[in-house]
Parts: sequence; C-alpha cells; structure tokens
Amino acid sequence: MVDPIPVRPITPGMGCAALLLALGATATPAWAALNSFSRLDQVGRWVIERKTTPEGGISCRAYIPSGGTWFNSNVRIGADGSVVVPDGLQYSPDAAELAQVQDALRRCRADMIYVP
Repeated sequence: MVDPIPVRPITPGMGCAALLLALGATATPAWAALNSFSRLDQVGRWVIERKTTPEGGISCRAYIPSGGTWFNSNVRIGADGSVVVPDGLQYSPDAAELAQVQDALRRCRADMIYVP
C-alpha cells in the first residue's frame, strides 16, 4: 500500500501572503489626483489648486472661478506671479487678498502638506 501524500494545513501567515500576492498581481496602481488639479483651499474669491506629477513634482495655481475655460474666462495668477486678466473681464485688485493668495501659493509649492 502507498502512503498518502502528507497535506499541510494552510496557516494564517500563508493565507495572508497568498492573498497579498494575488491582490498585488491583479491590482492596478492608484494614481489619485495624479496629473489633475485638486482643490486645496479658497482665499477670498480665489481658489487654490495643486497637481502632483508622476515624478513627484508639485504644481500649484490660483484663480477666480468664472464657469468658463481656464485661459479665456478665469482671472488667475501667472507663472511669474502676476495677475492675468483675460480680455473682456473686469478685475479690481485687493492688495491684502493678493498677498494672502501669494502666501497660499508659496505654502502649496513648499511642501506636500498644505495647512490652510
């Protein structure tokens, strides 16, 4: 008579390892908010947003929402820190509000942790 093949029970450690291996093999990476802007804060009329690139870079922007397209309808802060007003829009600057917006952009660009 042939001895039966010994069967070892699955231990909790082996079960967890098998589950993690199966999940890792079938899961797709989660790139939440990667390459798209996410709202961080609002300073008066201005909205502060951030985008993270796959390389780990941070882009921040500030604008006054108008319901239109980004370049044609929003008063925004340009890359050089100046206020960009599209043709046909009126904007009356408030120096204190602009200083707060510039400070929020500085904090946004400085670190991944943004404290309003």
